[in-house]
Amino acid sequence: MLCYSRGSGKRLSGITKQILKLGGSATTQSKMMNKRLITGVMLFLSIVSVYAADRVPENGFGIVPMPYEAKAKAGAPFVITKETVIVARAAETKQCAAYFQQRLRQSCGLTLRRVGSANGKAIVLTVSDDAVAFSENDAYRLESNADKITISAKTEQGLFYGVQSLLQLLPPAVYGDTVQAGLELKVPALMINDKPSMDRMRGLHVDISRHFRTKEELLKIIDSMAMHKLNTMHLHATDVQGWRIEIKAYPKLTTIGAIGNKTDPEAPATFLTQDEVKEIVAYANSQYISIFPEIDMPGHMGAAIRAYPELNHPKDIHNKQYALRGDAMARTFCKTVLTEINELFDSDYIHIGFDEVNYGAKAELYTDAELLDFVTDITTFVKEDLKKTPIVWDDIFMHGFNDKDTVVQWWRYGKNYWWKRMKHTVDEALNMKQQPFILSPAYWTYFDMKNLKGGWAKPLSVAQVYNWDPFGDMLGKTEHTRDLAVGAIACTWSEKIPTMQVFGDRTYPRLASFSERIWRGGKEEAPNILSWPDYRDQVLIPFQLKRYDALGLHYWSKDKPELLLNLPDHRKLLNKPAAPKTAKN
Repeated sequence: MLCYSRGSGKRLSGITKQILKLGGSATTQSKMMNKRLITGVMLFLSIVSVYAADRVPENGFGIVPMPYEAKAKAGAPFVITKETVIVARAAETKQCAAYFQQRLRQSCGLTLRRVGSANGKAIVLTVSDDAVAFSENDAYRLESNADKITISAKTEQGLFYGVQSLLQLLPPAVYGDTVQAGLELKVPALMINDKPSMDRMRGLHVDISRHFRTKEELLKIIDSMAMHKLNTMHLHATDVQGWRIEIKAYPKLTTIGAIGNKTDPEAPATFLTQDEVKEIVAYANSQYISIFPEIDMPGHMGAAIRAYPELNHPKDIHNKQYALRGDAMARTFCKTVLTEINELFDSDYIHIGFDEVNYGAKAELYTDAELLDFVTDITTFVKEDLKKTPIVWDDIFMHGFNDKDTVVQWWRYGKNYWWKRMKHTVDEALNMKQQPFILSPAYWTYFDMKNLKGGWAKPLSVAQVYNWDPFGDMLGKTEHTRDLAVGAIACTWSEKIPTMQVFGDRTYPRLASFSERIWRGGKEEAPNILSWPDYRDQVLIPFQLKRYDALGLHYWSKDKPELLLNLPDHRKLLNKPAAPKTAKN
């Protein structure tokens, strides 16, 4: 599994050629001399190989995202057999142990015992403040030799990411649900110290309104998120096309509002019951993923207005059933819905939208003052009554909004986009206002964009996502901007994603590229990152695509040459100041 440096490979190749020449010498005396020389050369080669084995493998052992630091060590591998035990003494290690046990049981038919201590070969899981040299909660250390594998971390979630790396050192089939007989479960001797560049929020947005995703489909997506070491799902649950979560105070939201989708407005009602939501949240928590819901308001409310027409804004005459009225009745509706939603999700965040209010309605429904009053009322309710942190889309900044206790999710283009009514670049504005934010830039993270034919945010290749530099491309070098970053979320808006197959086409392996950038960072955080062609050929194709196969995930360009394409970089476009289209989707 080791990949030696190209320079070392060339030197060894030249030495090998010399050995072959020596072996062909004519005289007995020369053969004796050559034999001695060959012996000396072979000794030299063994020394070189030991040295090379202690270097950082170029492909990070095929782990996705690639570890911060990974070194191979001399020695035999650790072999997992039915006699192998898992040492997980502390209560906080048992969930990770159970996850690893379940994976091997499902894929290999191998049931490993969990014990408190062991004298023989064992996999040891440890949570301790002194376990790793890194201070980040998601950091971990993984050490292995012929006798023991040790994974240590400061927190449970850090330990879980160490377990994910351990799984990825094994054959990709371990991610499957069907028993594969005869798998060789060998872990090379190594040392990994790993930590994320973004340790607060690494997420995937899933839109279940435009086209619905069932409970089973969402669980499958959660499995894939865990593999990529993501920790947050952003669930876009309501929009014009459908209301997708049961609200008992307003039953018509699902009996009427859940009818239809983007493809078929008359399709039967589809939604998640509250019990299903609780099951999904619990399953996500078991893989250290938090889910926060988005109830977009006061625009994008078509499904709610179909169910309760009295909520429609009286000025919404050009595109009826789009925006809520701004009075006390509408606000009571929003607060009641958010109260029920809050009981279903245990995340620290609730997303309340406030994007494209006037744009979607094609009319000036709200003045700046009216919209600011509305958003202030709702954000205050979320903070004081629900004890959660509100999230809004960056559109609300155009209306003068600024609240350091509310997180803004930024979806606009590049650093040269100047916000309406703001004579500052995005990084300058955020820095001045000390506004915490989430990165979701359309050019790099809108996975619903078509792979080759493009969309309103241009074509998005796997290479494009991989080459993204989150801070270098998106923001400037202002003093506090990085400290204000809560994290990054890739988005899968579902207007043009009707099925899970299309979801897979758009999401994978873009998600692998995305996870690399938000785990390892850009060029400044990870100057030794692989080039796109090397990453594609050394990591993506030989390792990650096979894991997708094991998980039963459809992915873009499977068995097609398009995967190998490296489309033009969007940085050239972003360096030209131009007013973008205003529609998010």
